[in-house]
Amino acid sequence: MIQLARVSLRSYIRAPSKMLGTRFYSMTPEETLIQEKLVKALQPERLQVMDISGGCGSMFAIDITSAKFKGLSIVKQHKLVNEILKEDIQKWHGLQLRTKAN
Repeated sequence: MIQLARVSLRSYIRAPSKMLGTRFYSMTPEETLIQEKLVKALQPERLQVMDISGGCGSMFAIDITSAKFKGLSIVKQHKLVNEILKEDIQKWHGLQLRTKAN
């Protein structure tokens, strides 16, 4: 009997090693750029970046957990991410953002 594993179509980073999880498709250049900026600025424990625009790079879903959010309200956490990605966000139609303090 063959057992099939569920495959996640998302990218994960876990600190401190920033180990990339298994991904069965390549990241778009935009996803990679977003991921690199957020890793550099926030050293996330968990980061998930996904182009949800159908591949055109105009809408993204970001789920991020970072110790840098500790003590900040959700609004301030989102403002921090928006500031990091402000140049990119200007080109997008939308952003789904979920932040969590570690």
